[in-house]
Amino acid sequence: MNWMEFVLGLLTLVLGTGWLFTWRSHRREASGKATQAEAGGWAAMQALYEKTIADFDGYSELMRKERQVLISENNELRENYKKIEADMINVKRQLARQGRKLEAISPFLCSVVGCKNRKKVNIGLLSANDDNQDIIDEQNAIDGGI
Repeated sequence: MNWMEFVLGLLTLVLGTGWLFTWRSHRREASGKATQAEAGGWAAMQALYEKTIADFDGYSELMRKERQVLISENNELRENYKKIEADMINVKRQLARQGRKLEAISPFLCSVVGCKNRKKVNIGLLSANDDNQDIIDEQNAIDGGI
């Protein structure tokens, strides 16, 4: 080996190591781009999260309003049910009163038009609060008994 080849080899080694600095530069640049891409991904995730929260707030407000509407409709239906139930109880009471009146006057009614035993019944004497036996006794007293 010649002295010149040795110097040339050494000079090439010293001057040719620029690839080491270039490689480090490319590595740092790639690391920086990766960090920027990761930061962009996190920013997109944060934006999606904020949009989801905004959508959920709107949805929860809508659900709250629907719940209030359902509660008011339920209360209205409950009131109507109670009113119908009270009306039904009143109709049952009136039916029972009419039944008691009919029982009270049934001994005096004859279905044969020309019957001699047919009596006139004064329904005005009958009231819902009267006891049936008292009405029958009173009617018998008026008619002279049967």
